[in-house]
Amino acid sequence: MEAEGIGAVLERWRSGGEPLPQEELVAMLREIQEVLGCIPEGVREAAAQAAGVKKTTVDAVVKLYPSLKAAPYRHCITVCRGGRCGPKGSGEVLEEFKRLLSVGKDGISQDGQFLVRTADCMKRCGTAPNVEIDGVNYPAVRPEDAERIIRNLRDKEENGK
Repeated sequence: MEAEGIGAVLERWRSGGEPLPQEELVAMLREIQEVLGCIPEGVREAAAQAAGVKKTTVDAVVKLYPSLKAAPYRHCITVCRGGRCGPKGSGEVLEEFKRLLSVGKDGISQDGQFLVRTADCMKRCGTAPNVEIDGVNYPAVRPEDAERIIRNLRDKEENGK
């Protein structure tokens, strides 16, 4: 069913030789994500062919739009690495999240439930270092806070909240 659904989506959006404009590419990728829950590597290649663009373009669009997911993770942890957060320890915070979650090169935790990534600046410099999780800002995060934050996220999930 999923393969048929993706094939139909790709056929519907097939560009016919001209590259799809970015807004149409994003719409196609959102439709793919509705079917699969994310936009995996192999599907990004097929989407690029259908859209008449390079796969690197599709990869860049998936990375640019926070609503598009390259993997089926449940939580997105973004650590600010801006000019104020960096010197106040955001690098150590980032490394602690990565260590606790056994994050691979792709930024996905070993259990597939978390994406850990960075942002250049979140524009919340007064409360550095900042971490955003699923769109919620956590100000003044220290490395020792990471374990509690992860535990709370997992507890909420287990309790169905």
